[in-house]
Amino acid sequence: MKKTIAVLCAMKGEAQPLIDRMTSLEDESACGFEIYRGKIEENDILICISGVGMVNMASLVTYLSVKYSPECFLNYGIIGGYGDIHKGSLIIIKDSVNINSTMYDAAPQGSGTSLSRARLVTFSENIDNSPVIYKSCDKLIEVATSVAGEDVVHGRLGSGDVWNKEYDKIMQFYNEYGVCGEDMEGYAMYQAADKFGIPALSLKGVSNNEILGETYDYSVMEKLVDFAYSVIEVL
Repeated sequence: MKKTIAVLCAMKGEAQPLIDRMTSLEDESACGFEIYRGKIEENDILICISGVGMVNMASLVTYLSVKYSPECFLNYGIIGGYGDIHKGSLIIIKDSVNINSTMYDAAPQGSGTSLSRARLVTFSENIDNSPVIYKSCDKLIEVATSVAGEDVVHGRLGSGDVWNKEYDKIMQFYNEYGVCGEDMEGYAMYQAADKFGIPALSLKGVSNNEILGETYDYSVMEKLVDFAYSVIEVL
């Protein structure tokens, strides 16, 4: 059955390899977003570039939901790995948490700053609650798992308008919240898609890991695009 699948990337460089594989390509860019409609197998594909950041991604998902009502959202892109997740790894994201939504406990003047006083929360009408974790669609996870190779793992994505390089902060997210890596858009996709009741899944490739001293390497994108393409083929 023909489906409309919205594929989301933060950057044009991430999207271009998939755009190059699509047929019947048409430019439907609007509202400051690059949007291309085409086909992969029998599926109608919207491949869309949000720009970097949570607001950009949430805005794009809202626009696409209202205009196109896609069957699902599929996000892919590169991330920084946490803990023992090596660069070059591919990750099927099982769920996502906002690592920028943080509350710091009160401390007197002169006491400095400390991660021990910080915790992730979800702010709702000035009341701090436990962080809301948005889950990937189980059926989409099953599809991705069915075409995954042995080097693909499952994990929790942390997202925020932040680029963390501090060892202790990264390990706090890794140990306390089970985050396997971070990006700047994934959580926003899940949160906005949830508002419209549209299933969502994120696939990530690890480009670097500060904890393991593994420096940035963009080459993981090639096999990530292959993986995303394989998932789209069987959706």
